Amino acid sequence: MASIPAKLLKTALSLAVKHKPRTQERLKRRLRLTMNAPLLPSSVPSGISLRPATIAGVPGEWLEPAESTMTILYFHGGAFLGGTLRTYHRFCGELAKRLNARVFMPDYRLAPEHPFPAAVNDAFSVFKSLSAECGARQPLVVAGDSAGGNLSLVTLMRARDEGLPAPLCGILISPGTDATGSFPSLSANSACDVMLSGDMINMAIDIYLNGADPTQPHASPCLGDFTDLPPMMVSVSEEECLRDDAYHVVESARRAGVATTLLSRQDMPHVWPIFFSLLPEARQDMPKFIDFVHAQLASATRDLYASIDNAERAQSPAA
Repeated sequence: MASIPAKLLKTALSLAVKHKPRTQERLKRRLRLTMNAPLLPSSVPSGISLRPATIAGVPGEWLEPAESTMTILYFHGGAFLGGTLRTYHRFCGELAKRLNARVFMPDYRLAPEHPFPAAVNDAFSVFKSLSAECGARQPLVVAGDSAGGNLSLVTLMRARDEGLPAPLCGILISPGTDATGSFPSLSANSACDVMLSGDMINMAIDIYLNGADPTQPHASPCLGDFTDLPPMMVSVSEEECLRDDAYHVVESARRAGVATTLLSRQDMPHVWPIFFSLLPEARQDMPKFIDFVHAQLASATRDLYASIDNAERAQSPAA
């Protein structure tokens, strides 16, 4: 059963965000009005500093501890039409604090002014720059929610396809991964999803793609090749429209041999983990994300030592 704060938040989201879209312009205005407004407290945690920066020509913000041992690239949500970085200060700040990580949040270009593939290209340009900077010195994690989950998965696939070093892992929070509108939950959960509806999602996708082919993997990463992707953690609410997007990713990744963790909850709104300041469920689940990243770091460390040991054995003269 959802907590009282969760029930109140669901009511607020239903009133503020969800509506029947009549035109693309009205949907854009509504999403930007609600998603770009300071709807929730999102202060930066103590011990974490906030500073603006530009990477690969894309503006954004760093959330940083005094000294970091990890880098996280976090893509915000907003249906590719809206979203503001300040909404994520508390959630991403907690990631920074608990993982001793610096977190970069790019303010990627939005539709309709900059339709597909502008956001995809911005996301990959930032990743490519951070990957070169981190090198073998610091692990890199790619994460995002909703539309940002789409960009995260596309970025992981492009990094593999272009031969770049794989990040440590990926975190996808209620990712929107299908631009074809083919998954049953899009309509089956349209009434019970308190934030989005099938009509809203379909119209937002039309605005974002601007006539581009929805079946190409950079638009619908659920249709892409999952082979050799890094480990992933995927979270989703059972009553949201994007439920099947998340489940398809998990199933496809596991079939491809990718270690994938699913975090699912009943009776939660879309992208509930980012509402860290408001929801006890989000605070309960934060350690699960932290433990997942720590587990991948431990695994990568073991693999590194094993490869070094094997190399030394190969170079040693036979007894």
